[in-house]
This record gives sequence, C-alpha cells and structure tokens, in this order.
Amino acid sequence: MHELESALLADEAFTRAVLPAVTRLQRLSAPVVVGVGADGSGASALDWAAAEAAGQRRPLRIVHAYHLPMAVVDPFGVALTADCLSAQQAAAAQLLDVALARVRSVAPGVRASASVVRGSPHRVLLRESRGAHLLVLGARRRARRHGLVQAPLHLRVATSACCPVTVVHPSRDAGADRLPPRVVVGIDGLEHSDAAIGFAFRAAARRGIPVTAVHAWTADCPADLEAVTAPLVTTESGAHALVDGAVARWRELYPDVPVTTEVVRRDPVSALVTGSADAALVVVGSRGSRGGLATLFGSVGRAVIDVAAGPVAVVPRGTGSSPPAAHRWASG
Repeated sequence: MHELESALLADEAFTRAVLPAVTRLQRLSAPVVVGVGADGSGASALDWAAAEAAGQRRPLRIVHAYHLPMAVVDPFGVALTADCLSAQQAAAAQLLDVALARVRSVAPGVRASASVVRGSPHRVLLRESRGAHLLVLGARRRARRHGLVQAPLHLRVATSACCPVTVVHPSRDAGADRLPPRVVVGIDGLEHSDAAIGFAFRAAARRGIPVTAVHAWTADCPADLEAVTAPLVTTESGAHALVDGAVARWRELYPDVPVTTEVVRRDPVSALVTGSADAALVVVGSRGSRGGLATLFGSVGRAVIDVAAGPVAVVPRGTGSSPPAAHRWASG
C-alpha cells in the first residue's frame, strides 16, 4: 500500500489531477479564526465569530498572541524574566479557558480550539490568515503618539491579511425602531469589488436577509480648461448601469437573495456609514497587499471600519468566487 501511494505521488499527471480537489477540500475545512486579547475588548468579536462558524459549519480557532517579557541584565544583553513569563502564560491560558466556555455557551455545536502563540499580534494574525477561511477581530481605539495617529491592530491586519477579515465593534443596544437587518456592500466599479459582492451575497444567503449594493457618485470634474463635463443625468445613469452590471451574475447565483441598489450622490464614506446603521454586516473590497497602507485599502475603507455602527468585512481581491451556500442561518 505504501509503495502504491509513493508511486501515485511521484506521478506528475496524477498529482496535477488531484491537486484541485485537495485544495478545495482544504478550503472547505478551513477554520474561522478569531483573535482575543487580554483587555477583554474582543468579547463581541468572539460571539460573532462563534455564530459565523456555526452558520458556515466550520471549526472555530481562538488565538491569543503574546510577547515574551524581557529584563535587562547587563549593558549588552537581555534575559527572560521567568516569573513574569510564567504569570503571562497562566493568564493567557485562563483567558482562553474563558473564551472556550463563552463559545460553548453561544454556539454549543461548534468545534472550537484555542492556542496561545508567541509573537507580536500583528505577525501572528497574518500567519493565521494564510490558512483561515475568515479572520475575526475586535475593534480597538486608536492610540496617539507624539501627536500622530497610529493605525490600530485590526486595521493593519485587515489591510494585509490573506483571507477576508471582519472587524467587530463592541455591541450596542438595539433601538426599538430598528429596521430589519441587511448586508450592505460598497461598489466602486473596480476589479476588487467582485470579491466583496460575492462575500456579501453568501453572507446574506446564510442569514436569510437581503443585500443592499451601495454606490456613491459625484459630478464629473472638468476634463479641460473650458470646464466641459458630462451632464449630471448622464453621470447618474452611468452609476446605475455600473451597479446593475456588478451584481448581475450574483443575482443569478443567488436567486433567493433579495437585492436592492442605492446609487447616491454623496461621498462613499457617509453613504456606507449611513447604511451601516441597520446592517448586520457591511462589506468592502481590498486591492491586495502590493503597496503601502493607503494603496492597499484607501481612506474610504479605513474610515468605514472606524465609524460603522456594526461589523465590517474587508474582502481581498480573488476570495469571492465560491459557489452558492447550501444552507442558511438566522442572524441573531
């Protein structure tokens, strides 16, 4: 049996034939990963990730990253502080025990595991994103240093992760007049929008709620010194055509998902933030990881993550081509 297995693996034609199936199976079993910190700010993110793992019938992996404490022992070297290290490890283990207990309470059917990983949270979470189906993070306040705003962890990870990232803000009390939930997706007409649209439709299908595709437009800028611009009605008509074309194939793939479009003359940030007030999820696209922070994501996405009322999913280009979901779940 071992010889047969070795012979098959040595056959390049066989390997090429089975590799797509193996890759697909790996993707189907990829976990939902949620990062938890010691400050307790990730409770809402943990609950959201547990519910999402249950809805997608995927395992849940809880990760806590920590730095090794160091103590200076001479002018040229450093040494570990054993007592501090032991206390930190014990606190991390207790943190994960509490997290696992919370998951069992929120989603008792989910296969959950937890790991303490040594390293900076940023690097650890980026490594985790390579094998994750979805990465879920809690939002943190921006830290100011020397008058400058430092990008928070959830933003730095969201702009460079290998998988979609959902940023979950602390829970807010729902108003009595809250509208039925929906999934809101921003459309800008660029290539990376398609992955975000697919993600939004799958999320809506699982929850049994509609999708709202939002596109913000502004009047054309003058193309020359004579200030010649297209009429507003032409620009608006083009905006409607752009949105209809962007959602067309996803309407066909998900015929049971109600779709509405909102083409508004305003800036994209206020359009999406306004839509987030009654959204179960806001979805925005990301270009990938080929440049700096501004190139990766843009000011619109960063502002939406910071200000949106509910969870925001950042979807990298190329991660939105999965087939329709086979089951649905009710959003809590």
